[in-house]
Amino acid sequence: MAGEDAGGAGCADDTGFDGVGCYRCEPYDQTTLENACTDASCVLFDNSLRLPSLSDGKLPELPPTASAVAGAGAGAGGGGSNAGSAGGGGSAGSPATGTDCESLRGQGAVLYVTGSTAARPFLQQIAQQLALQNVFVVYTPTGSCTGVDAIVNGTLMRTGPAPLPSSATYWDASSAKACDLPAEGVAADLGISDVFAPSCPGFELASLDSLGIRDAHGPIQTMAFAVPANSRLSEISQQAAYLVFGFGKDAQVLDAEGRPVWNDESALLQRSASSGTQVMLAAAIGVPPGQWKGKANKSSDDVAAALQAAAATQEQADASLGILGADYVDSRNLRAQIRMLAYQDSKQGCAVTPDSSDKAKDKQNVRDGHYPIWGPLHLLYKVDEQGNPQNAAIRDELYSMVGYLSGTKALPNGVKLFDVYASSGLIPECAMRVTRTADGGPLVPARQDNPCSCAFELSTTGATDCAPCKVQGDCGADEICAQGYCERP
Repeated sequence: MAGEDAGGAGCADDTGFDGVGCYRCEPYDQTTLENACTDASCVLFDNSLRLPSLSDGKLPELPPTASAVAGAGAGAGGGGSNAGSAGGGGSAGSPATGTDCESLRGQGAVLYVTGSTAARPFLQQIAQQLALQNVFVVYTPTGSCTGVDAIVNGTLMRTGPAPLPSSATYWDASSAKACDLPAEGVAADLGISDVFAPSCPGFELASLDSLGIRDAHGPIQTMAFAVPANSRLSEISQQAAYLVFGFGKDAQVLDAEGRPVWNDESALLQRSASSGTQVMLAAAIGVPPGQWKGKANKSSDDVAAALQAAAATQEQADASLGILGADYVDSRNLRAQIRMLAYQDSKQGCAVTPDSSDKAKDKQNVRDGHYPIWGPLHLLYKVDEQGNPQNAAIRDELYSMVGYLSGTKALPNGVKLFDVYASSGLIPECAMRVTRTADGGPLVPARQDNPCSCAFELSTTGATDCAPCKVQGDCGADEICAQGYCERP
C-alpha cells in the first residue's frame, strides 16, 4: 500500500479499498491523507500494466519545446500586455451588439469583472442577486490568468473583432444579456482566477501584497479530467495524465485490456496556458500549462460541446479526453453526458472521483484530502493604503459582491449560500478538512474555527449524521457547535 511506512507499524489496513490497502491511523500529510481509509469508492489504475513507457516506475522527461511557453502577461507589474484578448467568450468575428455596457450606469452601478470561465455559473447566481439591487456585473470570460493580468498589470477589458471577445455579458434579475465595452477599453474592478496568481505564466514572482492587491478567497473549485459518459474509460493516474498531455500521440497509454487509448491529439481537449482549469491540472500532473498536447479550446463550453459530440460513436468516445471544472459539470447537470474521471495521484493506491462515488455530489473526497486537484476561487482587486477598494465610486458595491462570492456576507432575499454552493458544485472553505497554500502544493490537515461540513452535507445530500445543537453544551468535548450542528473542528 502507498504510504504504508508512514506513522509506524500497525497503520496499514491491507483489506481496505477492496484489497488495494489504506492508511487507518490519523493522517498527517498528503500521502497519508490520500490513502486514508474511507467508505468512498476507489478503483486501481495499474501503472505497471497500462503505462509501458515507464522505466523502473520513472516518468520520461518531457519533449523539448520549439519556443518559450506562452504567458498570460508580460510579467507582474510589467506595464500591461495583450492578455485581455485571450480566450474570448464570444464567437470570433461576431458583430457588435449595439448595446453600450456603460449605458447601464443610467440604471445603477456597474462592476467590471474578467477572468475565469469556469466560475461563470456561480458568478451568474451572485450577479442576478446584485441586479435586484441595481448593481450590474459586466463580465468577460477570458481565462483565469487574464483576470490576474487585468488587476496586476491593469490591462484593459475590451470587446471587438477577433481575437477579442465579441461582447461582454451582464445579468438582470432573470437572464444574461450582451453588451459592448467602450472602444478604448475599461479597467477591471475585479479579476477572478481559479488559481493562485504565481501559478500563471509570467506572474511566478508576483507579490500581491506589495502591489496593493487583495486576494479574497471564494469557494473551493475542483478540476477534473473528463470523458463522454459512454466512454469505457473511468479512471486516470497522475502518471498517465503526464504522458497523455505531455507526449500526445506518443504517450503509449493502454486501457485495462491492453489497447492503446488517448493517442489521437485532435481528441485531447485542452484549454490554453491562461486557463485556470489547465493551470491547476498542470500543477497536479507536472506538465507546464503551455506545453500541453492536444486541441486548444477557448472555453469550458467548447470542451463540453466537443465531449458531447464525441459520444456519437464508441470509437470517438473512447478516444476523447478533456478538462473541466466539477462545478461546470454539476451546475449544468451534465453528468448524464459527461463523466469526470477518478484520479489516482502519484503516491496514491487507487483512483477516486471528487465525490464519494460517481453518483454522489458531496465532494467528500475533495474535503477530506483524497482528491487533490482543487483550490479556492481567487477574487483580486486593487486596494488603497487603508486596504479599501481603490475605486471609491463602486466601493460598497464591490464589497457586497466579494462578500457574496466569498461567503462572508449573507445573500439577500433569503437565498441560502450553502444551497448555491451545492447546486454549483462548489465547496465552502469551512467545509474543508484539508488546506494548501499553492496550486499543486502539499495538502495538510486543516482545523476550522467555524466548521460547516454538516450544514454543507445537508445541502448537498439532503441528510447529515451530525447531531443538531443550539449551544456548545449540546456537543461533546471534542466538537464545536457551528451552523446548528455538532462539528468536528
